[in-house]
Amino acid sequence: MFTLSQTSRAWFIDRARQAREERLVQKERERAAVVIQAHVRSFLCRSRLQRDIRREIDDFFKADDPGSTKRSALCIFKIARKLLFVFRIKEDNERFEKLCRSILSSMDAENEPKVWYMSLACSKDLTLLWIKQIKSILWYCCDFLKQLKPEILQDSRLITLYLTMLVTFTDTSTWKILRGKGESLRPAMNHICANIMGHLNQHGFYSVLQVCDPCPAVCNFPTLHLQLDFYICVQRTWCPPQQRFS
Repeated sequence: MFTLSQTSRAWFIDRARQAREERLVQKERERAAVVIQAHVRSFLCRSRLQRDIRREIDDFFKADDPGSTKRSALCIFKIARKLLFVFRIKEDNERFEKLCRSILSSMDAENEPKVWYMSLACSKDLTLLWIKQIKSILWYCCDFLKQLKPEILQDSRLITLYLTMLVTFTDTSTWKILRGKGESLRPAMNHICANIMGHLNQHGFYSVLQVCDPCPAVCNFPTLHLQLDFYICVQRTWCPPQQRFS
């Protein structure tokens, strides 16, 4: 009887231990399933959000044809924020090109302060957000410049576009908002340009220019004359003597 009682007790304890381990395994499986489901739902939500944002961006640029009314700077600013939120350099290269062209087009408007993209730098509520945005856009321009080849015609056009972006927003001389009564804003705008150049320099701006420095064999392209002019302008205006390159 005593031996039988001990055997039954051991069997009961062993069964209880197995049941406890099975419950722990089941709980772990349930927890893992919840984590997997959460990751899948998160991925699907992000994908859907990115798809909707990209569709909205495409619709914005599709409606922005040459014959339409120019978009306000605020509209461009908002669509740029959305593009930068989902931006992937390989997937969104054409959208980024359209954004840059839209920004430069806004800068060419005559007597339309609400259209000029840089006018947002004068908005008390948007100044810091605008500076952050233009820094990101200009650095993406640098990223594209690393990949482009001047000897390819399509690439040379894009180089012109991105260099024009860099020239436009690192030098206030072409900013129409500073003409006439706006001249009093020039010191503040120059300070913003210096801030932008400091940001680009910290991220390797001059090394980017060295990478895309054209060789003499292809210097007949008009694009590359713009490049060379820009190099000279940058060196004289912003680059310390010890960092200048030939």
